Amino acid sequence: MEPFKYFMEELNLIEDIEEIYYRIRLIFQREGWSNEDLQKPPYYPQDLMKLYHKFSDERDSIFKTVRDYGFDVDKVSLTDYIHNELKKIDDITPLKN
Repeated sequence: MEPFKYFMEELNLIEDIEEIYYRIRLIFQREGWSNEDLQKPPYYPQDLMKLYHKFSDERDSIFKTVRDYGFDVDKVSLTDYIHNELKKIDDITPLKN
């Protein structure tokens, strides 16, 4: 495991972003969207947009924390790691077929 991943897991740095993402997925379910709808949503509910911005801010904060502690990680690698962890939430919040 890469050192920055171990660091993030030990400090549970993605706990808040997981909660935000879970709430986003619940909105997708509420709206009855499919995975295809996510490519080009038919509309953008206000609560979804607020959570989207909160998600982005949290991701940037995590990146800053990891970098501040001296880990040489780029934003793409960090984002890939976070997205991989968030797939667990996709499994418990399935969307319409």
